[in-house]
Amino acid sequence: MDFLKEVGNLLITDYELSVLKKYDICVQKTSSFDEILLLIDRVMNEYDLSGEEYDELENVAEVLAERKYYMETKK
Repeated sequence: MDFLKEVGNLLITDYELSVLKKYDICVQKTSSFDEILLLIDRVMNEYDLSGEEYDELENVAEVLAERKYYMETKK
């Protein structure tokens, strides 16, 4: 199991970090999940990704968007 760790002020897994690093998305230079999601969206739209690469990034984006939602939702 891949555990969450704090990178800057964000909680992210080693797997997510490795996928983002693969596409030159530096989490350390971002300050929010929104910024990371925007960078992922740009990579997905601007680069010629294979189906597997696209799916990998899309999966990470979905997980991060869900984590953002639950962290920002007041209970």
